[in-house]
Amino acid sequence: MSATTGSPPPTPDDATVRAATVDDVPDLAALIAEFARRGDVLPRAADAIRVTLGDWIVAEADGIIVGCAAIHRYGAGLGEVRTTIVLDAWQGRGLGRRLVDAIAALAVQRGIPTLFTLTRRAPFFERLGFEPVDKATFPEKVWKDCRTCPLIDNCDEVALQLDVAAASRSLIDAFPLDSAVPRDAAPIGASPAGARDPRQRRSTVTARPTIKRAVLAYSGGLDTSVIVPWLRENYGCEVVCFCADLGQGDELEGLRDKALASGAVDCVVQDLREEFARDFLFPMLQAGAVYERQYLLGTAIARPLIAKQQVAVAEAVGADALAHGCTGKGNDQVRFELTYQALNPALRVVAPWREWHIRSREDALAFADAHNVPIASREKSVYSRDRNLWHISHEGGRLEDPRLEPEAGMFLWTVDPRAAPDQPEEVQIGFEAGVPVAVDDERLAPAELIARLNAVAARHGVGRVDLVENRLVGMKSRGVYETPGGTLLYAAHREVESLCLDRETAHHKELITARYAELVYFGQWFHPLRESLQAFISMTQQPVTGWARLRLFKGGVTVVGRYSANSLYREDFATFGRDDVYDQGDAAGFIHLFGLPMKVRAMMEVSDGGRTRYASPDFSRFKRD
Repeated sequence: MSATTGSPPPTPDDATVRAATVDDVPDLAALIAEFARRGDVLPRAADAIRVTLGDWIVAEADGIIVGCAAIHRYGAGLGEVRTTIVLDAWQGRGLGRRLVDAIAALAVQRGIPTLFTLTRRAPFFERLGFEPVDKATFPEKVWKDCRTCPLIDNCDEVALQLDVAAASRSLIDAFPLDSAVPRDAAPIGASPAGARDPRQRRSTVTARPTIKRAVLAYSGGLDTSVIVPWLRENYGCEVVCFCADLGQGDELEGLRDKALASGAVDCVVQDLREEFARDFLFPMLQAGAVYERQYLLGTAIARPLIAKQQVAVAEAVGADALAHGCTGKGNDQVRFELTYQALNPALRVVAPWREWHIRSREDALAFADAHNVPIASREKSVYSRDRNLWHISHEGGRLEDPRLEPEAGMFLWTVDPRAAPDQPEEVQIGFEAGVPVAVDDERLAPAELIARLNAVAARHGVGRVDLVENRLVGMKSRGVYETPGGTLLYAAHREVESLCLDRETAHHKELITARYAELVYFGQWFHPLRESLQAFISMTQQPVTGWARLRLFKGGVTVVGRYSANSLYREDFATFGRDDVYDQGDAAGFIHLFGLPMKVRAMMEVSDGGRTRYASPDFSRFKRD
């Protein structure tokens, strides 16, 4: 097929207006590219069209795509008519009206009450019932797309809207989308040959809501791989996989191909390592947050970032649902879903582990085999692990018995402290306003700085923690964590901060640190309290500029020096002799006032011949004869 604009359609017969299919993507991309060169529409890459294919309508005549239009959803009640194109030779034949009517039918089916468009062809849309409105009526469009457009200050497009909530059923009757797809066209997310269309299966699942497109937090493991066909089969929806690169390394190899082979329409992988370090790890470091005195929150702090970007991808591809592979008894389900609620509560949430019949690895493998899902390894790992730039966690296996020591071969990152070098190594970490910026006087970007410290600490066996922790859901669990670079950063930051904060500020910061850690662990990163505490912490960090030098040896970390130009410590102020800063004679008055409440209580107790509760004991029985 060809989507050229110069050749007229082979016959004058009306074109067929139908839902777009996978086979249309190359021609759609070519058609849009031609009109984008004219400046009539914005360009759309083939990948972007494929991901949002369920939102596209095409007009076809004799095997040629002669027109198209798309709908883009903003939240629950607003949709945009975009990329409306009709080939030159077909203009004036009513094809544009048919395309827009088809988009309106989609809006009715999806429960979208209002359609709008920004266009230079206002008279055409006005003839279809659209009414001119102010662009400010659609802040979702203005703030998401228009503010990044170079023509925002000289825009010549007119905003118009159509009330489709009152549209009659005739719109859907005139354009039954499902029947408009050719019989020989493979529907999006189709099952393997011989299987029924998953959209037909959905009619038997009456309790589940209607979902058009879901974005799945995807790792490529067995659970999230089988979730892809499970979502298609049980919800009849397209699945877009999303994976955040937070430093998992080779775990990301081949991820996109695996997702597509599992039935996803696309797999989005984003490198978020810098954002992870800069906007999540370093603020948490400034707070000094440690959960239950040991856990440096490596898994907990990663979830809000993953969920945040998952929501962004969902909004970009017009998804109406989010999905994750967290179990129904863990912390992560809470962390993901609280972030979803904070950032876009209009999106539906699907948690398969709370719905499906799969209860074991064997069940999941059987489901994968039945749906032709590729599984790289069928060997069961003894341990459940999570890895990112900050840490590696280990759970399960022999760790479920707190009496047992972790196996030496379990650790993947840090060397056994007994096998670490026999000579200590020193490292110096520099800070500016509480943010680490340099290692051994070399300035490094956030993610690179953490990676450098990981390498140094890991070879000396630094950063291992074995603890029994209290999960949010009420159960206890045992986890072993390797956080080599983070351990060094916490130690160094604490030392520089000790020089720069006054007593009252430092002590109050200690009071909120435990609460801050709870908020992170409980998945409340976007809670107003965490954000308010962060504002206080950021203020305390303004003077925290300097360096700390650490000595690493056989799993231990020793501070061997610290410095700050903003240090409140002065050797001459701390001397025991008389000087201009401190007169030891002043101590008597200070002690009297500081102890006055205790003195008053004691005086009340001894009044009327009483005794204080700290009365002197009788030592007479210890006297010698």
